[in-house]
Amino acid sequence: MVGRDFIPPHCPNRHCACYAPTATWRAARDGTFTRPSDGELFQCFRCRRCGRRFSFRTFQADYWLRRRSLFPNLVAWAVEGPGLRQSGRRHGVSADTVARHIARGFRQALICHRELTGGVRPWESFALDGIETFEYSQYFPFHLNLIVGRATHFLWGFTESPLRRKGRMTATQRSRRDALEVAFGCPDRSAVSTGIAALLRLALRPQGNPGARGGLNQAPKSPGAEFIVHTDGHPAYRRPIREFVDEQGRRIRQIVTSGKAPRTPWNPLFAVNAADTLLRHAQANHRRETIAFSKRRQAAIERAGLFLFWRNYIKWRSEREPGSTAAMVAGVADRQLSWRDLFARRRFPRTELLPQPLRDYYCAWIYTPILGPGQRVHRLLHAF
Repeated sequence: MVGRDFIPPHCPNRHCACYAPTATWRAARDGTFTRPSDGELFQCFRCRRCGRRFSFRTFQADYWLRRRSLFPNLVAWAVEGPGLRQSGRRHGVSADTVARHIARGFRQALICHRELTGGVRPWESFALDGIETFEYSQYFPFHLNLIVGRATHFLWGFTESPLRRKGRMTATQRSRRDALEVAFGCPDRSAVSTGIAALLRLALRPQGNPGARGGLNQAPKSPGAEFIVHTDGHPAYRRPIREFVDEQGRRIRQIVTSGKAPRTPWNPLFAVNAADTLLRHAQANHRRETIAFSKRRQAAIERAGLFLFWRNYIKWRSEREPGSTAAMVAGVADRQLSWRDLFARRRFPRTELLPQPLRDYYCAWIYTPILGPGQRVHRLLHAF
């Protein structure tokens, strides 16, 4: 019987008072469950608090999946950069199946990253910038805002900001853009500033988390010390950086480097420039001339979340000097992780782990207006 010796860490019912792990909670064994697909027998339990019945499988990352071995393979392959249909042909499934597996993998990666960084105080200076890409067509560009540790190259987080199409356009293209804006609205002109403000809160105001490691290499900062963030001259960065204050009263000192400066290792923005380059290289949907672009911004977010986990925890920080990942250098992990580590258990969402806008990303609430109603959302989680 699978799960005979398994001890549930908490109740899986999000409405139960014991949904958060507690030392006093216990579950009673309550029979077994036979999986119809292969006849496997699993131990079942019942929560002593709310009475919810569940099994060992409830705490597995591939819960409810029929082809369980396909899940980690599809997620790992998605980081290599192919489109959905390419991945589907390789694994013998539909593009829609690939998209659903990527979304599930992203939700696990997002929570895992927040768990590992929850109690870590960054000790280094940062490089902040945005990669401009698009959803559906070039009439719907958006920024993927990234903040990276300059010394560790650890990608602390990302947010997204819709943009208005700009640059050189023909009269026909300009007329088309105007018609789309009349039908679906014009993006908020302050969207980049809003996205940067949210990114700074996520990266520089880490929430305490009992399950987090706490920074192995972090240097203590006294109240009143400042964060140092290197950026280019984008005007939308000034206000959120100027207005940022963390719970200890620390502010940000912005150091501006021209975006036209040579992108060499001596450039203060090298860490974020390298992340931008690697993201375009490893993800076909962000290449400048491609037909593999994301049809939905939510899909681009999900693939970016998988890229973040791979870049931080799986890939060596330097291919020329293997042996340590960016997470190991940053003090977030003590060893190289793998996709198997990510999917070793099911990771449950919690309010403290998923502040805005991560909650919207997790629930797939990022809406692409031109696609109309009926867009997929994560309906299994309708409340926190």
